[in-house]
Amino acid sequence: MDKSISSDPVRSGMGKLSDILRLENHAVAIYREPALPEDAFVPKNGHCTIPSLFVRCTRLGGKCAADSEHSPCHGSKSGFGFGGMGSRQRSAWSASTVPEEVRENMAHKSSGMSYFKDPEIALIQLDPIKDYGDGKDAIVFQDLDDAIAQAKPIEVVAFLVDPSRLSVLQQLAAFSKRTPGPAAIMPYGHACQQVYAIPKGEGESDDPHAVIGMTDLYARRYIDKDKMSFAVPYKLYQRMVDDIDQSFVMKKRFGEYMDACLRSSD
Repeated sequence: MDKSISSDPVRSGMGKLSDILRLENHAVAIYREPALPEDAFVPKNGHCTIPSLFVRCTRLGGKCAADSEHSPCHGSKSGFGFGGMGSRQRSAWSASTVPEEVRENMAHKSSGMSYFKDPEIALIQLDPIKDYGDGKDAIVFQDLDDAIAQAKPIEVVAFLVDPSRLSVLQQLAAFSKRTPGPAAIMPYGHACQQVYAIPKGEGESDDPHAVIGMTDLYARRYIDKDKMSFAVPYKLYQRMVDDIDQSFVMKKRFGEYMDACLRSSD
């Protein structure tokens, strides 16, 4: 991929941020279609759909899609908008330390991963994650430039990036933010929730946040050890692009900093 900033006005309007970041993979647009597109790669098997959808699209571009049938992981029913969490209480049990005497009387016997001290804490963390969809449509991951050129109904834009590029993205998200607090958040959730459902929910806010993800250790097995996801609702992505020309990324010193950062990560 060409690491220079393109002088092509069409490319500058769509892929300028990718060029500034010197991305070595693809920025990904995420949106919905009534059914699986005929020209999309559809995963045929496997459990976690992060590698076959999001990661595949960042590496190869093109278009990947799944419906509920082709997205068997229970987390994806919420994370990818196929009807939401079947049982928030069960999800809380799976994410919590549950005393043995309590588990003996529960229908769900899994001891889970004990990410939280108790199910009540887990429910507090799960509560902000909204449920979407009815399981009757498809989610599509597509190269961002292609999706914009085809006027697709983009809801979320997601990147898979190293810490240097992540630093640039979070600061650009903060550039014109006029409210207190961080521009980027790192909430608890499945990887698919961090890539789609949570940033989609942020898009419904007047003060949307970027979402840093891939903290889900189950899905991290499929991710390069130096990469994190950075997902934003489309309206925040548009604001970030609109801010580019007057922001720090156009400064000569920024280019020097990026050169040094990227050399140190080689």
